[in-house]
Amino acid sequence: MILTQSNEEVLEEMKRIRKLYALKSVMRYKTDRNRTVHSESVAEHLYGMQIISTYFLPLEDANRRLNWPHVAELILFHEIGEIETGDILFFQKRDADKEEERRAARRVADELPQSLQALAYERFIEFDACDTPEAKFADAVDKIEPIFELLDDVNVQSFKRLGLRKDIATNGKRLATKPYPYMRRFLDAWTEHMVSIEGFAV
Repeated sequence: MILTQSNEEVLEEMKRIRKLYALKSVMRYKTDRNRTVHSESVAEHLYGMQIISTYFLPLEDANRRLNWPHVAELILFHEIGEIETGDILFFQKRDADKEEERRAARRVADELPQSLQALAYERFIEFDACDTPEAKFADAVDKIEPIFELLDDVNVQSFKRLGLRKDIATNGKRLATKPYPYMRRFLDAWTEHMVSIEGFAV
């Protein structure tokens, strides 16, 4: 059982989950990507979130109180504003940036097929408010997914490159995962691992 396993065992489980992350590096149409600097598209992050959500839902919600398809919709649509605004690092995003992303989400939703407009915007707004049980779970997944993405010899350097200290990198993650013991156990094991390899900026 994950909650009683050692950090080493939890990290091994993370590596098994990351096996599906290999598809992020499989380029289509016979193209290649510069792998000397870690990069990831927003869509690849959403794919990672779906993997993480699928793994943790049976653990954190064994009685299926959450609407699992609803969680998947929140994950799919919660970043639509970034189609226009681009991705801004969480610790650099100001209130004005958040407001512009909300306006952009409305514009993007209005340009979607009629059958998707209301759904996409409603899920964006719900995730942004983070009031419903499904949105809180999806938010925790959003916060925890990067620890899987960065559990890689090349990717792990991103925190130092971006100047992310341990407190900046983990405080929001700890808050979001507080109601979810399995996610928190993974976060704790990963945090100790990052400290041991000096993976955070000083």
